[in-house]
Amino acid sequence: MLAAATDCEPREIAGLDVFRVEADLPAELTEAAHAAVLAALATADRYGHTLTRTSEYVWAEISREANVTPTESPDTAYRALLGHTTTCTACRTGVNCPDATRLVRAWRDTRR
Repeated sequence: MLAAATDCEPREIAGLDVFRVEADLPAELTEAAHAAVLAALATADRYGHTLTRTSEYVWAEISREANVTPTESPDTAYRALLGHTTTCTACRTGVNCPDATRLVRAWRDTRR
């Protein structure tokens, strides 16, 4: 979701208890891209924004301690969400998409 919102490949950092994604922000962010970044960050357990003299990026962390429901794995639910957001015109332009909202809820439910 961050890749689609920022048009750059995010960095992925795997820790023992958390999976972290960092995405550089472009110098100018359209209103639609800004909304898409915020929507992506909202799916994380923890998120933030870092601004230094040389860079600006957002980060999102997802805990590995989430419980999995027996009906669907978090990986399967996340792949469904990712597949939708990368092909949905509304998601790629930052418009509120009810399908993405439903898929985010389903993914979060599998992580509980």
